[in-house]
Amino acid sequence: ALKTRQALGLPSDTTDTYRLVNGEGDGLSGLAVDVIGNKVAVIMSSAAWCQVHQPTIMECLQAVLPGHELIWKTTAARLRQDGMEIPNDDDEDDDGGDEAESLPIVGMENGIKFQTFPHLKGQKTSVYCDQRENRWDVAQLSKGKRVLDLCCYHGGFSLNAASHGATCVVGVDSSEEAIETCVKNAALNGLQDTVTFVKSDISDYMKDCKSTFDLVILDPPKLAPSLSGLAKASRKYHSLNRDALKLVAEKGGLFMTCSCSAAMTQKDGGKFFLQTVQQASLSAQREITLMRVSGAAPCHTQSPVSFPAGNYLTAALFYVHAK
Repeated sequence: ALKTRQALGLPSDTTDTYRLVNGEGDGLSGLAVDVIGNKVAVIMSSAAWCQVHQPTIMECLQAVLPGHELIWKTTAARLRQDGMEIPNDDDEDDDGGDEAESLPIVGMENGIKFQTFPHLKGQKTSVYCDQRENRWDVAQLSKGKRVLDLCCYHGGFSLNAASHGATCVVGVDSSEEAIETCVKNAALNGLQDTVTFVKSDISDYMKDCKSTFDLVILDPPKLAPSLSGLAKASRKYHSLNRDALKLVAEKGGLFMTCSCSAAMTQKDGGKFFLQTVQQASLSAQREITLMRVSGAAPCHTQSPVSFPAGNYLTAALFYVHAK
């Protein structure tokens, strides 16, 4: 896994936050490791063998990542499927925990600095480095454009666009904590005068928005956790994409829309999601042309033969024609 990331040029002078181990993609089912800021490594365990061999895993990681703080996190629900019961995070030693949780670790991606909170309880790392290359692609297309970033989380797309010449960037997210972090991240990069962040449900924002944009990014959270929820999720994807397309400038522009639901990404070999966007464009009365389809950053290695669900992320870039 280490050699694979080194082959990708990770870490680098501009990116020090990346996935070092990606489960099945690295032949280590149930184990994921994110490196943040060349300071912290967050280990996510979702298989019984990881728990059994935790001391060995920690020892190996300390050897290949000397000087890094190692944080072990677990996915309790999946471990229970393996017949394991683990203590809740609340039962663990909390000495100094509240202070540690509140201290951010600064990572860097594509030259952009951002705060992360890996000490927070829960199984996630607060880092979504799977979109790194897609954010870079957006950055290359942003010069001189007005950009709208829907479901901006910690501002990854927004800040990449602003740092590469976007004239105006608006990021929208329903989480107050996410917006507060976005504001701090903008200041970290000296971009506070270019980017505005808005706390709002994106559906409400899109319905009330009177402005249009040259580039719109839609990156919602997972809407279809499983195949059983796909029908309901597809209706939500349709409405979100329809309303987002309406905010692309009448003269034409770019639209990047994403799905991080494996059920959506894999349905009909990836065609289902694209067809959903196409149907949404008809409802929005906008003509679209598909320019590119991409997935997770290459540090999220895949083994499609043994674990097809590793292909979970779709990022589709469209040109939206003039009305």
